[in-house]
Amino acid sequence: MPILGIIASAITGRLGIVVDYLVVAGGAGGGSWQGGGGGAGGLRSTVTATGGGGALETPLTVALNTSYTVTVGAGGIGGVYPGAQKGTNGNNSVFSTITSTGGGGGGSYGNPSTTSADGESGGSGGGAGGRESGNSTGGSASPSGQGFGGGTTFNAFANSGLGVWYTAGGGGAGAVGGNNASGLAGNGGNGVATSISGTSTTYAGGGGGNGSVAGGAGGTGGGGTGGKQGGPAPTAGTINLGAGGGGGWDSSGGAGGAGIVIARYSGTVQKAQGGVVTTSGGNTIHTFNSSGTFYTNASTAGAKATGGTITSDGVYFYHTFLSSGTFTPNQSFNADYLVVAGGGGSGGSACGGGGAGGYKTSIGGSQLSLTAQAYTVTIGAGGVGGVAGNNGGASGNNSVFSTITSTGGGIGALFGATGGNGGSGGGGGGNSGSSSAAGTGNSGEGNNGGIGQGTGGTVGRAGGGGGGAGAVGSAGSLTGGIGGNGGIGLNTNSTFATATGTGVNGYYAGGGGGWGGTVGAVGGTGGGGLGATLSGNPTNGTANTGGGGGGGGADTTGGTGGSGIVIVRYAI
Repeated sequence: MPILGIIASAITGRLGIVVDYLVVAGGAGGGSWQGGGGGAGGLRSTVTATGGGGALETPLTVALNTSYTVTVGAGGIGGVYPGAQKGTNGNNSVFSTITSTGGGGGGSYGNPSTTSADGESGGSGGGAGGRESGNSTGGSASPSGQGFGGGTTFNAFANSGLGVWYTAGGGGAGAVGGNNASGLAGNGGNGVATSISGTSTTYAGGGGGNGSVAGGAGGTGGGGTGGKQGGPAPTAGTINLGAGGGGGWDSSGGAGGAGIVIARYSGTVQKAQGGVVTTSGGNTIHTFNSSGTFYTNASTAGAKATGGTITSDGVYFYHTFLSSGTFTPNQSFNADYLVVAGGGGSGGSACGGGGAGGYKTSIGGSQLSLTAQAYTVTIGAGGVGGVAGNNGGASGNNSVFSTITSTGGGIGALFGATGGNGGSGGGGGGNSGSSSAAGTGNSGEGNNGGIGQGTGGTVGRAGGGGGGAGAVGSAGSLTGGIGGNGGIGLNTNSTFATATGTGVNGYYAGGGGGWGGTVGAVGGTGGGGLGATLSGNPTNGTANTGGGGGGGGADTTGGTGGSGIVIVRYAI
């Protein structure tokens, strides 16, 4: 490569990563009762081909050390039978600035004065349903450049081969949905093949229309087959191909298939996190079959140790351990650390929230002096929530790195009991006419939980919030049955969170919310779970934050604490 090309490549590498993409939205559901096929989800691509017959799109240059939300659109629901109901549109898929539009729902049966038979517009349009007289119109592809429109249904009782007996197919990313014809249902429009994953795969086929003798075929790329009078029923569009569902004759329409997002960049050295990561043809590929986060990181070449997931912000290397492992330097250096233990679980009867796992960091203190040897890293599991019926939860487990041990969070107490001690203390259990003491948090690791209180019957009881790394858990209310909020976590290591894509808004180790007979309390920022109510269940602490589990209710299993995390940082 010429010198100027080498310089340009180096500059681009520092400024960002050039990413090819495939973004396919969710396919639409087919209509019920004389329903047209669902339209495929919109397809936008920089590799091989794109939807709507347009020119390939331009790759993205994504910034380093940046999180990009990835939304994978769900498929639309088929129209429900009995009754004439259009299929619902698919949901949009999004990657960075790229949005692909969900497919348009298939039309349904309609009399001459309604538009219920017309297909809906979308990434690809829905196929038209049957009408007592006149023609029904397929949905358009809107916006353009992502797919094609749905087919038209020609209805005329005078012609025994047409009428309401056969309907049109939904549009696909590569072709218009088929019209009905004499004795034939319209096929779904074909999808588009792309090799971004390393293998040529066809996506976003439209759903077939229904027919009294045979349903229309789904378009290539996973389109569902149209239904037939008396069965078989239509089939759904294929999941993660963004395909449309088949139209129903005397049945509900087929559901649309969920979309997909694939990001690809040159080289086999991983430069980002998120999705299922593979390599093929000299490229690294991130495949998102469900929503998530694509996080870019600077080059990790030259790291001074192995172990965990290695990222860099251009100033430091970070080794993130979400599960137990080994950290092995290849030389001596000083390192910063964050060690968070597992959060405490809560019990299964009017309970306090679980305490957050102990939080220890070198920020504001002393670094560790490490040498070229193996260091065992232990990630503490969250304490398991107690089973419904007055069963207690378990304390969180310790996390360990080198000489640093953080203590697991205390349990959220059962009705009338004292919260457990730990890294942060668990909340006291709900009470009736008295109070229940909170658990104590360890100095330098966390805070105490909140007391539990209450009056009268179950509705008036309120568990205390679990302590968080940054604040004491709140007390449950004396009257009104309002649980105590979990104590907030700490964001002292927010730069760690940004560089590694962990934590909750930069926070770790939030306490679990307490049970409330009327209002369950929120967990502390940093992964604390939500407390239960009479009509709702608690939630678990967020994994790898050390958040406490939400307080269990009268007949619910208590929330389980979130597992801990260890992050080691050293200068490049």
